Amino acid sequence: MEKIKVMIIGNNDNRIYEIKSLLGSDEIAFVGFSKQGEMALEKTLSLKPEVIIIHCDEDGEDAVNLAEKLYIKMPSSSVIFLCEHLSISIIDKAMFAGVRKVFQFPIDSFSLIENIQLVNRVEKSRSENSNTVIANMESRIVTVFGAKGGIGKTTIAVNAGVALAQMGKKVAMIDANLQFGDVNVFFDVDLKDTISDLSQGRDTGDIDAIKKLMVLHYSGVSILCAPKSPEYAEYVSVKNMETIINTMRPYYDYIIIDTIPAFSDVNMIAIENSNLVLLISEPDISTLRNTKVSLTILESLQQREKTEIVINRADKGTISIKDIQKVLDVQVKHKIPQDLKVGIACHNKGVPIVIDAPRTPIAQELRKLGKAIVSMID
Repeated sequence: MEKIKVMIIGNNDNRIYEIKSLLGSDEIAFVGFSKQGEMALEKTLSLKPEVIIIHCDEDGEDAVNLAEKLYIKMPSSSVIFLCEHLSISIIDKAMFAGVRKVFQFPIDSFSLIENIQLVNRVEKSRSENSNTVIANMESRIVTVFGAKGGIGKTTIAVNAGVALAQMGKKVAMIDANLQFGDVNVFFDVDLKDTISDLSQGRDTGDIDAIKKLMVLHYSGVSILCAPKSPEYAEYVSVKNMETIINTMRPYYDYIIIDTIPAFSDVNMIAIENSNLVLLISEPDISTLRNTKVSLTILESLQQREKTEIVINRADKGTISIKDIQKVLDVQVKHKIPQDLKVGIACHNKGVPIVIDAPRTPIAQELRKLGKAIVSMID
């Protein structure tokens, strides 16, 4: 029988040796120990233990911070806390950090070994099931980006997502406009829980916690809404956003990310993690200029190959598609016609165009875009 690899982390040498002495079992392989701190994470990554025992002294804050990093960096490992002073506060913090078990120290050898076996067995079962899900669901990330505000970026993102859901795809949408996102308005859903409520980063790697905050629209699209107010945007860091995206990946066919018109750090994380970037533009000189600059930046960041241009309000003004292609030096494959009457009416009702006005030319083109997304990255 293969032995369970166990590592111990703590600041008290005597306690480390005491805990090690409790691991006398043919089923346990002690692989090493480390003091808490930055080196602990590095050593753990190199040793790759299946179970990590962390000895907590005082308030346990350092242990909790380390456990949180291990939860993200080593998702296949289980963490057990042995605490000198056990309290509800430590248990609560440990739970949010992904710790499997919390015990008061001292503990007897039989109980410790039994629980090491238990958490390892549970983690292996979860990992095997998770791998099955990942194998069966290869999520595609689509970031909808634009170099200027007011060009219909969110309208296109929302309707493309609904069009994919109408095709039987499992779709999630992240509103990454963290200060003024209004995807919820386009779907007419209440802002009860938002992306900033993910325990300020503690739950970003927990799919159950993420799903609890998402709103399932009747179209089939699950929505992770932007914060209720601009000041809450600071609770969502770049690292949080990347963890959220990667945590959601195995559970959806498509994840649509709506963004702000800027090369912000959050936008760059979305773009870098995407399979496809839809760069929205429209036929006016100012927008086309910004779009051309954006293409140059995306080229320099090695993100150009997965970028597709979408011209919104394609029949607006005197600039033709031929002119646009010449200015941008790209072939334009995706064009959405202008229909202010339908667009405004659907927005005010909070009903996506492809649902409320399915026979209109604009809805037909939006559905075509949904099909094109599938053909481009499937």
